[in-house]
Amino acid sequence: MPEKPSLTDEEVHAKLHEAWLLFMNQRGETDFGNNVILAARRALFTLQMSLMVKAEGLKDQGEISDPSPLDQQ
Repeated sequence: MPEKPSLTDEEVHAKLHEAWLLFMNQRGETDFGNNVILAARRALFTLQMSLMVKAEGLKDQGEISDPSPLDQQ
């Protein structure tokens, strides 16, 4: 099976946004479930914003690639 191509930052952002939208207007049946949904929405939003800030910082510095790729961590 061929390896899937890597996602661009824009594609990562789009997928995070899709996941965030899945939880919009959703409530958990229990307080615990509801709190998990709220935490997931906050975490997904934070990840989206972090990606945007990082991308803007790279543009400002003239960099086009991540200096610490995941496969080197």
